[in-house]
Amino acid sequence: MDASALASVRARLALHAASPRLAASAEHYDLRLSNVPDDARLFSAECASWVDWYGRVVCDADRLLQLVNESTGNAMPRPARFPFDHVHSVQHLQDEPHYTAVHYADPTAPSFASLHSALLGLEPKVEYVLRWARGAGEKNTNELSSYLSGYGVALDLKKMDYLVIDDRHWSAGVSDSSGSSASPSSHANTKDKNFSEEALSCVFESLPYVDELAEARAKAGEPLSMQEITDLGVKAAQFLTSVSSQPYIGSVHAHRCWDHPPSVEVFLRTLSTSFPLYATSLARKITVSGELKDEVHENWARSAPGANMVWVNGRALNEDQGASGNIFGILRTVRRERRLVKSLVALGMTREQAIELLMHPVHSSAQSTGSHLGSRRRPVVEEDEERKRTFTISPKFAEFVEGLVDASDRREGGDVIIWLNDLEKDPRNSRISPSLIGLLRVHTMSLFSPALHIRYNLVNVVFVLDMSQLRSFSILSTIHDNFVMRGYPVRWGFVPETRGEGLKIARLLYYIERIYGKDTMMNFIQRLLAMHSQRRLTAFSWDVVNELFVTFNAVDDLGTVTGGVVPLLDEPAADNLLFRAQKYAKRVGVAAQGTAGKGHVFVNGRYSSLNDNVMRQIASEATVQLQILQEMVYIGEITDADAPSLSTFFYDLPSTVTRRNPYISVDVKAGQNSDSRGLEIFDLTELFWSTGFAPEEGFFVLPTNDHVVPMTMYIIADLDTPQGIKLATEALKFIETAADTRITFVHNPEVATSGGQASSLLITLIQARALSHFSSTDLVAALAGDNQDSTYEFLRNERLASNAAAEAEVSRLKQAMRAVARHLGLRPGERAILVNGRLVGPFDSNSEFLEEDFETLEVFEKKKRVGQIMDALDDVFHGIGNLEPSKRSDLIAVASSIIYADQQPDPGEVGPFDTAPRPRTQNYRLLSGNYTKFTFGDKSTALTQVALLLDPLSDAAQKWSSILEYHARLFPEIFIELYLNPSQLSEIPLKRFYRYNVMPSLQYDENGQEIPCRAMFTALPEEPIYTLAMDVPHSWLVRPRSALYDLDNIQLGLLQGEERARGVQALYALDYLVVEGHVYELQTNNPPRGVQLQLIDITDQSVVDDTQVVANLGYTQFKARPGTFRLEIRQGRGRTLYSLDSVGAEGWNSPSVAEAGDEFTVMDFDRLTLYPRLARRPGMEGMDVLDDLERVEDEPGVVDNLLSKLLSLFKPTSDEDKALAKMPGENAEINIFTVASGLLYERFASIMILSVLRNTKSTVKFWFIENFLSPSFLEFIPHMAKEYGFQYELVTYKWPSWLRPQKEKQRIIWAYKILFLDVLFPMDLKKVIFVDADQIVRADLKELVELDLHGAPYAYVPMGDDNHEMEGFRFWKTGYWRDFLRGRPYHISALYVVDLSRFRQMAAGDILRGQYQLLSADPNSLANLDQDLPNNLQREVPIYSLHEDWLWCETWCSKDRLHRAKTIDLCQNPLTKEPKLSRARQIPEWEQYDAEIARFVRRLAAEGKIRGGASTADSKILAGVGASAPVPVKSSEQTDIGDQPRTRDEL
Repeated sequence: MDASALASVRARLALHAASPRLAASAEHYDLRLSNVPDDARLFSAECASWVDWYGRVVCDADRLLQLVNESTGNAMPRPARFPFDHVHSVQHLQDEPHYTAVHYADPTAPSFASLHSALLGLEPKVEYVLRWARGAGEKNTNELSSYLSGYGVALDLKKMDYLVIDDRHWSAGVSDSSGSSASPSSHANTKDKNFSEEALSCVFESLPYVDELAEARAKAGEPLSMQEITDLGVKAAQFLTSVSSQPYIGSVHAHRCWDHPPSVEVFLRTLSTSFPLYATSLARKITVSGELKDEVHENWARSAPGANMVWVNGRALNEDQGASGNIFGILRTVRRERRLVKSLVALGMTREQAIELLMHPVHSSAQSTGSHLGSRRRPVVEEDEERKRTFTISPKFAEFVEGLVDASDRREGGDVIIWLNDLEKDPRNSRISPSLIGLLRVHTMSLFSPALHIRYNLVNVVFVLDMSQLRSFSILSTIHDNFVMRGYPVRWGFVPETRGEGLKIARLLYYIERIYGKDTMMNFIQRLLAMHSQRRLTAFSWDVVNELFVTFNAVDDLGTVTGGVVPLLDEPAADNLLFRAQKYAKRVGVAAQGTAGKGHVFVNGRYSSLNDNVMRQIASEATVQLQILQEMVYIGEITDADAPSLSTFFYDLPSTVTRRNPYISVDVKAGQNSDSRGLEIFDLTELFWSTGFAPEEGFFVLPTNDHVVPMTMYIIADLDTPQGIKLATEALKFIETAADTRITFVHNPEVATSGGQASSLLITLIQARALSHFSSTDLVAALAGDNQDSTYEFLRNERLASNAAAEAEVSRLKQAMRAVARHLGLRPGERAILVNGRLVGPFDSNSEFLEEDFETLEVFEKKKRVGQIMDALDDVFHGIGNLEPSKRSDLIAVASSIIYADQQPDPGEVGPFDTAPRPRTQNYRLLSGNYTKFTFGDKSTALTQVALLLDPLSDAAQKWSSILEYHARLFPEIFIELYLNPSQLSEIPLKRFYRYNVMPSLQYDENGQEIPCRAMFTALPEEPIYTLAMDVPHSWLVRPRSALYDLDNIQLGLLQGEERARGVQALYALDYLVVEGHVYELQTNNPPRGVQLQLIDITDQSVVDDTQVVANLGYTQFKARPGTFRLEIRQGRGRTLYSLDSVGAEGWNSPSVAEAGDEFTVMDFDRLTLYPRLARRPGMEGMDVLDDLERVEDEPGVVDNLLSKLLSLFKPTSDEDKALAKMPGENAEINIFTVASGLLYERFASIMILSVLRNTKSTVKFWFIENFLSPSFLEFIPHMAKEYGFQYELVTYKWPSWLRPQKEKQRIIWAYKILFLDVLFPMDLKKVIFVDADQIVRADLKELVELDLHGAPYAYVPMGDDNHEMEGFRFWKTGYWRDFLRGRPYHISALYVVDLSRFRQMAAGDILRGQYQLLSADPNSLANLDQDLPNNLQREVPIYSLHEDWLWCETWCSKDRLHRAKTIDLCQNPLTKEPKLSRARQIPEWEQYDAEIARFVRRLAAEGKIRGGASTADSKILAGVGASAPVPVKSSEQTDIGDQPRTRDEL
């Protein structure tokens, strides 16, 4: 293990990255033991390590060998496999092992070594699977769970618009010394960190002010001006440049503040993570040099100011790969890059050369220069055709004219395409001038629109449709009405497919079009579609066709027309036209078996499959093509004299092919419902190593030319079948001429024991390294001649007599070839081509790959990949001409496969929204770096080169600076280039203190125990109020487990005595891992909106979590702990309509449930995304899951229009935390949802709960978001629920990564109040009421439950309008809101009732989230997010206005109606900013409720039922925790939180 790999292992150990995997394995082991009959041996030392041999427990090696020897005959079924299994890989394995043994291993057990050795000796007959033999229940009670790292902790400076500080600690006083939050850090040397902070403070203190004004402003304590804030980023860059060891202008590297100066990365970490301490000094004591300022401005011309980007070996990272500093993603990315570079080094390159090859500029250019490659292209037209004029197209459009096919029907003799219109003959165009100048009269972006008036068929769109599907009729009807009749400058046509039922309909449509004309045919199509719709028929009906055909009064009856008896044209054979249509489909590549019924479209020869975005693709392609013609007309390259030939302009280009093979040009990834496998490229070094197939000189048939042969093709087929011999023959014919390709053969027999003459000959020649001795002509003759036997014998005797191959070697080569096919995912007998690592195929049984297809493939691969590789190799090696020809070809082929296989996404990571991989680049080297660039490491020896573009005053800098500080230990063989990219600021950039808890290795104390990993803050200012926030990986759901202080309102100045010395401490627990998903239908790829899914724990078959699939993106989300789960559709309408086709745990193209089961495993801290596939049950086509919801008033029409454009979200519905009591039974009569964050608001919430209960006799259930609750409230609420007889439930979910996030905690809480109502609660909950935590309820809320909302999804109270003192603050009466509302009321969000059934039915959640996504792009919008958003959408999502008596607050409402108030809210008073607690005490019953809660808390504390500090305080102190003051606790409780027993992973 090299230094980099060892460092990676240490870092992952420090992260406890394997903890979820071990936990999942332990859970499985417990389940396995529970299914083993009572066997005392399993609990003895001799059987601590044992083998599961098909249900039998085997504890010694001799018994295992005996059982294996007794197992004869057919292979045994393979036991279930899990992702946490360690499967010992056997090299060159051709066939599946006959048996599988599962070793539940404990390496410390006496039997481990003998069992392990025995299992290794039984390979390959027996597959060896190893699992950890330790259950979750075996953990010692005093054994600590893992202290995690890899997360960040922030102390946000709280923005205080008005006081929310509780009053129960004002007497505590103010402390003079600084405080800290979190326990002492162990992952880094605390002394060193303090030194860096002291050094930074020291150097700032020693610097003079920039001028007298700055000094005066500083002494006066004035805040920073806008001008001072603007340059903070540039000044930070200047300061870091000055303190660095590099000899820059104004360097202070040698300074009295240190003997050995900290490194620049340490200063960057200190400055960014504690920026509020240094902002003023930075602004007023740093002068920016002209040279540095010029460099910054120069770089801003190349990159956006303040942009943060990361490149690893030229690959631009995304969030999942670690762009934002996620250490898990960074380690994963560096490990992958290290493996990639090593594979290139194995080809004879240095590390630096390998990296330069990876990131060479040719990979990011639009097209290879092709300096080494000629182009072999057959003429576009036949020799007897009229010679076409050639045109010069601008190089900028070269990319757009590649890949076209002649989609006209000229080669089939015409009449195959049924045209819906003809711009050149349409009488409506007779007034339009025939001049092409019309192209210049329209703006570029309006070319594809009726605004372009042109009389020529410049754009020809041809559909190939299966007319047995109603969808095809709908497409044609839409095209006719929306495009033909509206005058779009496009000629539209279609060719009906001629397979199955479509053949009969094709005959009928050709007949109607030929006899009655296209207008009648179009009328027939639209009437047929309308009749199906009227009769609610979802499948094509011949009865309807017959009814319509009768109205034609045709001479021929329907049966003779559709049966092919009636000629379609004046032709001798009735089906001659149909035959030509079949030839057309075959020539343009849409006749393959897997493409039937899916639909295709060609835009002037540009192919696209029929999908939901097809019209957008047509518009985009047509616009580009018209732009090309527009520019050529403008420069005079095309004139009116050329107009008659422009209908085939793109078909006649030299780059346009006459035949399209769908296997050559494929999508980067295949769709989930696609038969195509998409673009697949395999690393040839890995392929050859794993299969034992090692090509050598003599393995290949060589072309006749003697120049560079950069292409290597492996022809894979059953070489004893006619189809296999045909493919091999076409390949040999292809290289008879001047090809740049060498070929060899891989025999993939349909039956393993088969061995015909053709395969025997070719395999024997390959094994003897003699294939290159024969010309392709000789081999074609051998494969195709009538006297095959004599030809084979001649070749054997003439060429192989002196080098006869041993039969065993030939057999071994056959097995290796079968292993190659298996590695490539090919079934026995399938045909394919492997060209420089790219797999072309497999071909279906009806597909041909002809000589001209090989030529097209060669040209295509040269332009796409091989040309770039050759240019890059020449540049890196300064020419490769000195290599032997065979070694040169090997180098090109293998290097190409390595580099482009790397560009393919991991199959498990492929999703529906992934874009094509971005090519690597070294463009960052264009940035200037004389003053703002820093380098770390040795470039010549590095396995990885990292370029980091970083704003030094950004959130990303706070993370990356910590990683840079430890880079030598985290990544010992790495070279880093850091480019500082400050931004121009309009506000203070960092309003928080931050610590990133990352460590390069574990640390141990003197007793050998792991030192817990913690984050630590020291030397913090005491005056501010802080809010603690966790910055965790996206898949983590954490909550505070132990804290004696209000983490929302930390006031260090109130700490005294022992509390001051100990500091503020908090312990967080990782409760769940988030499992996201995107659910799609198998048949249509559409999201099955409304289907409810659930996770089932396989250990006890309990429901872990459930959710509903939302409309857009098919998004869904679960929460789970490590383990194995089943995914299923919940009982109900969803299960009636759908079945689960695939769990989707292995990516977009995951195997089906029939193949892989319905289970998946959560076992990683990284994000897990599922892509479940649902299949409609027979007869359920066209049905909607939500159709059975209770119908109410009609929905606004705009909803349907918006729905397809809006984003969607989910959250897990019910909490399954068994530690929290949840009262059984049906849903309560009243369900109340509230949000409380901070101990003061939790106090308010307790009082609100009591006030609700005192005013109703109905059952009540309260719903809380667990994320925002304190440990003390979670400890207290079960006791309160039991005492006062109410139910409660906790819900939790993660903000989706694709929805624009909020940063301020208050705004996050507001967002949770409104954005996720449709997916927050269980699906059987029909109505819920939101009540602000600070409200007092005086009425029975059952009234709101029973209230008729008149079709609205929710009801709010209008803002009070009768306290005239506040008139100047009623913002909704002026400006935007006045114009928008137009008399509608503006509603307050402190109380509202939601009809969840109606809300879900009208997709209100999708609409709200979509509008939020749109408006939140402007940071100045949605000032009151939870109120502004629903009020802004009143037209789309109507609000029912509640009576004013339902909510009263002193700020907006008249005191004259206080006595009528049903609820009283402590809403903010912008005039007085009076503290909420003062206002609460003016409400008579509030003090009574408060005192009652306090007495209850004291009783619980006295009984020992609660121990949290906030819960044990007396009545006068209880609220003080809202100000983060210390709470008196018993002496036995005053322990460091790190010493408390723990049961789960903690932070």
